[in-house]
Amino acid sequence: MEPGYSIMWNSGSEAYQAAIRSLEVYARHDLTVVLEGDTGTGKELFVHAIHEKSGRSRGPLIPVNMAGIPSALFESQFFGHRKGSFTGAQENRTGFFGSANGGTLFLDEFNSMDPDLQPKLLRVLETRFYLPVGEVRPLYTDARIVLATNVPLQTLRETGRLREDLYFRLAGHRIRIPSLRERLMDLPLLVEELVRKTGRSLGKENVRVPETSLDAMMSYPWPGNVRELSERLLSAILHSSDGVLTVPLLFPDQQENPWLPFSVAKENFERDYFVGLLRKTGGDPVSARRLSGLSETTYRRKIRQCKRVFSLGGHKEKHEAP
Repeated sequence: MEPGYSIMWNSGSEAYQAAIRSLEVYARHDLTVVLEGDTGTGKELFVHAIHEKSGRSRGPLIPVNMAGIPSALFESQFFGHRKGSFTGAQENRTGFFGSANGGTLFLDEFNSMDPDLQPKLLRVLETRFYLPVGEVRPLYTDARIVLATNVPLQTLRETGRLREDLYFRLAGHRIRIPSLRERLMDLPLLVEELVRKTGRSLGKENVRVPETSLDAMMSYPWPGNVRELSERLLSAILHSSDGVLTVPLLFPDQQENPWLPFSVAKENFERDYFVGLLRKTGGDPVSARRLSGLSETTYRRKIRQCKRVFSLGGHKEKHEAP
């Protein structure tokens, strides 16, 4: 279950609005686009929006989960094959690139693609031609390619899971979709729309979310993002006898750890973030600040606010509030 398009365009989050602006731009051009975002952030919703707002909206939208394609079947699945080209090829097959002609080919979980197969994808992206198994002449594909990854391209490149030549081919046209915890200001609107749609589909029109439940949701870190929000609301609505979505119904697995006020939870998160940051950099404040992306003034203020002594490896680096 995904929230409708109205939430996308009515978002109050600047980060999410930046993603929407990029979506609007890329939808008008037949460029290969990469969607970066944590699992459950709604990348598939972005793909549908790109497709529907493009000149290809009347063509097919072919979704492919890259994690479900064995390496040995990559060429047959993507390029197709001719009858008799190998054992078991009992008929001609049109691959994904052929099936998506005139439309959009969505490659989900691109981060799972074997680096040894990446040159084959790169060749198609650069030339638009591919060779079906058993064919002697290349075929042209008019498919527009959209890829999605829950691991940033830069991280894939640094860890050797993405070839540099393919990285540079893809890196110029990325849309970063922020996680739900980065756009908590949208949560009340998301909850309202999801509750309305889910309640209607289940024949429960009078579902209500108390203020205490909304406060708990605002304090929760949402590791599963919008997908987790959707499923928790669905479960709570199903189990509610009076239509009131209480905290125990929304978080039955969290009752031993009641939610802190948002300000306290935020303070704890920042403290733990800087602990991890300084450990990662061995206590080097210059490297830590650069990794954080904060200005020097903001970085120093945040460190002072943490009000603690960090233990870093074999020595101690003190960052205490004055």
